[in-house]
Amino acid sequence: MSTEHGLSTIAGAQAYLASTRFASTSITLLSGAHSNFTYRLHLAAPYKGHPTLVMKHAKSYIILSASEKLYAMERQTFEAKALQKIKEDLDTGLATVPQLHHFDADAHFIIIEDCGEQSRNLKELFLKSPPPPAVAREIGLVLGEFLGRLHSWSVVDPTIPDAFAGNTQAKKITAWITYERLLPALTTNPFPEIALLPSPILESELDAICAIVSTRVSEIHAARTALTMGDFWTGNIVVNLPDGGAAPPRVHVVDWELVKPGVPALDLGQFCAEMQTLTLFKPETAASAGALIDAFLTEYRAHCGAMAPRTANVAAEHMGAHLVTITPWVAWGPPEEAVKAVELGLTYLREGCDDRWVRESSVFGPLM
Repeated sequence: MSTEHGLSTIAGAQAYLASTRFASTSITLLSGAHSNFTYRLHLAAPYKGHPTLVMKHAKSYIILSASEKLYAMERQTFEAKALQKIKEDLDTGLATVPQLHHFDADAHFIIIEDCGEQSRNLKELFLKSPPPPAVAREIGLVLGEFLGRLHSWSVVDPTIPDAFAGNTQAKKITAWITYERLLPALTTNPFPEIALLPSPILESELDAICAIVSTRVSEIHAARTALTMGDFWTGNIVVNLPDGGAAPPRVHVVDWELVKPGVPALDLGQFCAEMQTLTLFKPETAASAGALIDAFLTEYRAHCGAMAPRTANVAAEHMGAHLVTITPWVAWGPPEEAVKAVELGLTYLREGCDDRWVRESSVFGPLM
């Protein structure tokens, strides 16, 4: 393969693959951002019986801010390793990862199984055609078992976290994107939503949030024993509903660049924050989202082994941090609407340390 073709364009990707077994008659852009470009390849000839595959090209940098980029490309090496190991050892049947077919470390791309042209990521599914609560519950059960088994994997095989311990870039991204931006988002560089809060944030609340940030950043960098997905949100969960939901859902978890030994509660908090955001901005999804979250957490607890102390509390605090830093950042709605996510996030940050509140008033009751 020649490396002269830029893989961040459809024309470049098609030219690059033209002389390979992945030559394509057409290519469709599925997503493209600052650091990754994902395409559906409509193959000129089927590959192992597959008429289509998915190609993900990683750029040699990740933009953290206007002044900071990360250049290490090891993230895709760890993603490829995760896809291989999970497919071999942790496939739960209804929830899995795409089959890895090719990894090019020099040109920075992987080619994986296509989850299906009729599939949708969970966020898109809920926004465009929310499943009924019974179907949403089935999706939650499948996801809860998958994540629980992932987090308990290192108990069965203690070498698993070591295999991903070198992904220090992932730790840096996780600490920065939610926690190191949290206090600036509330004070020195606030989102517009902060000015719309019904009452100012008390100094004592900021002190408590500062303590959460300090503790969590330290835990992220120190984590060694449990493997975490690192980016477990609705956009990375691809759902196929055979027969319109009459048959059990098929779920693929994608985008494993942030896989690492980490804090399991953060995977839980991130996912539930994204599901809760759906109910805030699309209230008609509330019943289905609630059924999914409850089933997800219940099944997670059944398969995660011995939970670390205060897992539910940490998950609640992480949900709060996510709602404050991520939800306004990705523009779910104008500030006048997004302020409700910030309010809810501050509540979770403030009350997450209280066992009774978490059990009785948060979504994380099933973990208590």
